[in-house]
Amino acid sequence: MPRESAKTAVQRRAARVASKGDPLASPAAREAKPAIVKPKRAGSAKRPRGTGANFVYESLKAKILNLELKPGTLLDETELSRQFNLSRSPVREALIRLSAEGLVDTPRNRTSMVSQFDFSTLPAYFDAMQLLYRLSTRLAALNTSPAQVAVLKDIEKKLEVAHERMDVLGVVSLNREFHGKIAAMGGNPFVASWMKGLLDQGQRVLRFYMLHYGDRVPLPKLNMHHAMIAAIEKGDAEAAEEAGRADAQNLIGEVLQILSERPTTKLALD
Repeated sequence: MPRESAKTAVQRRAARVASKGDPLASPAAREAKPAIVKPKRAGSAKRPRGTGANFVYESLKAKILNLELKPGTLLDETELSRQFNLSRSPVREALIRLSAEGLVDTPRNRTSMVSQFDFSTLPAYFDAMQLLYRLSTRLAALNTSPAQVAVLKDIEKKLEVAHERMDVLGVVSLNREFHGKIAAMGGNPFVASWMKGLLDQGQRVLRFYMLHYGDRVPLPKLNMHHAMIAAIEKGDAEAAEEAGRADAQNLIGEVLQILSERPTTKLALD
């Protein structure tokens, strides 16, 4: 039988490789399949889990505190879903979080709405505020620890950075966190729970207060926090209670002064 030419041998081997795989290759190489990389479609990247609800929460909270959404404004889940281009689940989660802070009312089987703020309750609110500020700082001083004081100082540092940046919503949020931490330091869960409710309701009061100062409260007014921290760190219950009372009284006095300085109070109609 005549020997096949070199060209014919190469062609036959190429045919075998194409149909069955190269018999000279290793078993692992014969079994390996080429990786197929599918091109990604534009916009196909998934949103990190949880960021949808957080974005809705932050956006709605900002509008509520800035009074862009007035008390009583309806917050329809379907409409908000279209507005934020999200499903109803993250919208519902955001509304639940806002409801927990007292900023949104979510009646059963009814449309949620921005919670009402009744200024007629301010005297009772101020009484509770001064009482809880005094009590929480006293308890914190009696139950102080270096680790907790370090956390409190860190919150205050962040609050002052937010103040310098005129990050109003950051100041409101961090002030809430500051006083909530002091209440938690006291070790009494009932006091901590009462303080949380008070601070949630007070977010719009503080926002109203800051609005009067053009969103930049004079720094000396923030120094009362330093007095509270110092007294708590020393374990001085009397000084801590007094610092808490002074901090509450400062805000109360300022708000009452602002309310008394409305333009109509200066008109002489006689």
